Amino acid sequence: MHIAFLTCAELRPGQPGRGPEGREHDLQMAALHREAARRGLRIDEVIWDDPAIDWAGFDAALVGTTWDYPQKRDLFFEKLAHIDAQTALFNPLALMQWNLDKAYLADLANKGVPSIPAIWADAADAHSITSAFDALQADEIVIKPRIGANAWRQARLKREEALPDPQDLPPDACFIQPFLPGIAKYGEISMLYYDGRFSHGVRKIPGRGDYRVQSGYGGREVDHHPDVQECAVAKAAIAALPHLPLYARIDLVRDTSNQPVIMEVELIEPYHYPEQGEGFARPLLDGLLAALHSGQ
Repeated sequence: MHIAFLTCAELRPGQPGRGPEGREHDLQMAALHREAARRGLRIDEVIWDDPAIDWAGFDAALVGTTWDYPQKRDLFFEKLAHIDAQTALFNPLALMQWNLDKAYLADLANKGVPSIPAIWADAADAHSITSAFDALQADEIVIKPRIGANAWRQARLKREEALPDPQDLPPDACFIQPFLPGIAKYGEISMLYYDGRFSHGVRKIPGRGDYRVQSGYGGREVDHHPDVQECAVAKAAIAALPHLPLYARIDLVRDTSNQPVIMEVELIEPYHYPEQGEGFARPLLDGLLAALHSGQ
């Protein structure tokens, strides 16, 4: 069986400026190649926007480290639709389309999943931003693009501060949330699920003086064993999804009452944290093969 693992050109070995994301890609691929070899499968790393790829030559396509897609989002989903017409795509296209726009967070909140309050706006303009402080009853906010990843064009702002440069703000539709101080101190919890079953957890700790937990901003990860409350919120989020995903990363933070709430549900291209969950490839490939054999 031949599986395509979708990645981006910037992460190819030998590319300049791969940075910590390149290391993460390599760790993830090493684990997948080991598990695939054990099963007699073949996994090839494929650049998602390479026009020369014959996707019909693969039994399945697994969205992986496509970490440049926010800047090419229209092309990305056009390409995913093309791939979906040629072979089995994971996660399913409809589920990834639902997950693309962070408005899915409002959907989860409406279904009772503990969430961070949010204001939704068509543009990150002065009116939307300044009015959000009062609407959220917050003195510090975070402005985020509705379509984005890796803290791209995300801004943290205090009530008395000048507005950020437009180039540092979301380019179009955005959502605004109160800044939760616990993020800078404690970080975020990520929980990895495969076919709805919990695999492993990590705590993502921001670099000194920052609140962003991604490795590109100096963040780091440590093992984390979720408590009963964290597991309950993550399970509620999984149950509220339109369909059961092959893979999901559930991100949680603690609110001002120290209760776990949803920060994000990543169903498109999560990092699987192989250093904390080196066995992740086993349930991932188990689920993929089971879906292929059942014709899903």
